[in-house]
Amino acid sequence: MVPFQSFDMTPHPPQLAAEYIDLTALWERAHAHLRPLREHLPVAGLQSGITVLARLRLERAGWLEEPAEILYVPDANRFLLALSELRRLAGASAEAAIAAVDARLWFAQPTFLNLEPTTRCNYKCWYCIGRHMVQADIRVEDFIRVLDHFPALKTLALVGEGEPLMHKGFFEMAALAKERGIRVMIISNGSTLSESNVRKLCENEIAYIGISIDSADPATFAASRIDGKLEQVWRGIERLRRYRDANGYRYPKIGLKGTLFRHTRNQLPEIIAAAKAHGVEIFEGFQPLNPMRSYTRIYPAEHLAELAHVDEVAARIEQDATAQTELVRVADFCADEGIELDKNGRPNRLRPNCDEQWIYALLTGDITPCCQVKTPISPRWNLFQYDLDQILADPEYENLRFNLWNGLFPRYCEGCWKTRVSVADPGPVCR
Repeated sequence: MVPFQSFDMTPHPPQLAAEYIDLTALWERAHAHLRPLREHLPVAGLQSGITVLARLRLERAGWLEEPAEILYVPDANRFLLALSELRRLAGASAEAAIAAVDARLWFAQPTFLNLEPTTRCNYKCWYCIGRHMVQADIRVEDFIRVLDHFPALKTLALVGEGEPLMHKGFFEMAALAKERGIRVMIISNGSTLSESNVRKLCENEIAYIGISIDSADPATFAASRIDGKLEQVWRGIERLRRYRDANGYRYPKIGLKGTLFRHTRNQLPEIIAAAKAHGVEIFEGFQPLNPMRSYTRIYPAEHLAELAHVDEVAARIEQDATAQTELVRVADFCADEGIELDKNGRPNRLRPNCDEQWIYALLTGDITPCCQVKTPISPRWNLFQYDLDQILADPEYENLRFNLWNGLFPRYCEGCWKTRVSVADPGPVCR
């Protein structure tokens, strides 16, 4: 129980020298490992402390429904609640003592895993970080360990920085997932849709295949995809759609995604129309060039000027929303199929935040916060070695999720669209 008290805020600004409740003891008892990062990307409005959210339980009223704004004062290492905030939330119950605090507000019941099957690819797109990573495939025996360690898994996206159909064990892994009732989704460059692969995709009931297409013009497509042949991609999509429909298969559904640049920013309606004509059914999402710091380091010097136009391209994608309705939205497809894919999660009302409701793992089995973080963070976050529940309960992992949910981003998140308020949300595009 924490009684009301006045907390000495000096030498902080006079406007903060008001009545506060010191929640530090309750906070330490509930989750001493949860702390705002000392080193994080700049946050507007922070002066004497960092505001985070937590739920409160009152002795006579139980848990309050709306989370409270808690002020963390780094210099004093204290968690404080303004009496005015308590009165706003609790009303007539505000005189009751606070009995407990809970800051675990992020989503922590994932059923969706994005696992990188390979970093190898037959394309050499200039903006792809995968071409700068170790070229390797996940081992099938390690893949089985992942399934064993994630018993709640319902949907598996075999997606990474390579072409999944180049993995010789891809269909073996797909079959192993199918045996456990796990839905499989993939993203492909569309160049490997041979008759054999098309047949196996249908037989293994791959739920969804997203095809990456950056332009409907063959020459422009080849410029970003480095000699990729657009006509080969169109033929592959047609082959898949024709075989699927002729043989009575329901899956895979065929989606469209891609990356636009300043010189192609107006081409989205044309790309959508061409894709639909060749058999694509679902619109997944388009994005501008990735401005995240971990990506920009690999861009060729002659393309760096493109980064100045990221906001412009994102705005144009948003303007072309009408054209996107020509295809089924990927969010609607997922809802209809019971696929729990959400890259946005719950807002925290304080600032832009990150609450991805899925798990991303590199082909090494290492879990990272999202598909744009390519460097392992902790050896304890490895799905080859540990059950997912162990990883989710790891104090370091929980503290990262606490900070991301509160919009306090580590330095390696610099450039991510979730930290850039002016950039339109590009949707669930990962690659």
